[in-house]
Amino acid sequence: MKPKLCVFILLCCFMLLSSCRKAERKPLIPEISQYRRWEQPIGDILDYPIPGHEDNRRRIFINPRGTEVRVDRRENRVYWEYPEGTVVVKEIISGLQGADTDYPFQITAMIKRPEDPQSRGGWLWVAKAVDSAEETIVDWEFCFDCHANANESHPYGDGNAADEFRDYVFYPYRKP
Repeated sequence: MKPKLCVFILLCCFMLLSSCRKAERKPLIPEISQYRRWEQPIGDILDYPIPGHEDNRRRIFINPRGTEVRVDRRENRVYWEYPEGTVVVKEIISGLQGADTDYPFQITAMIKRPEDPQSRGGWLWVAKAVDSAEETIVDWEFCFDCHANANESHPYGDGNAADEFRDYVFYPYRKP
């Protein structure tokens, strides 16, 4: 085989193999400095225990797309419908009271992506460890099952006494 042909074949193989590298995925959850500029559906830090977050405080943010939530009434029931692209971020902060920090150790998010095959109820459920920035798409039913409670009367927060369909969001965004 001629040397030029060998070099050409090796170069083609190298280019082919290098193109097979796993593509870096863009983070699903924005950086803290970005999402902390968003609105908060509830201004307080939630400081009562709930399943899935145990004895930790939570702070919630919603992106500008989520503030365009549509609310309508059908058959005497209020329906909240968040547009595709809505992101609800929940900071998980260690301890209920008297903790030394308000800095989260974990960040979770609901991302409205009804066409995504990993979505549940139209939402992608994501967890991010703050120390490693590693994101995990939650592909088991735990988050979805718990947040389904937001769509009916429940024992958390305001309790949804009006029995609204809140599109899996416990604290729906209400325009100021």
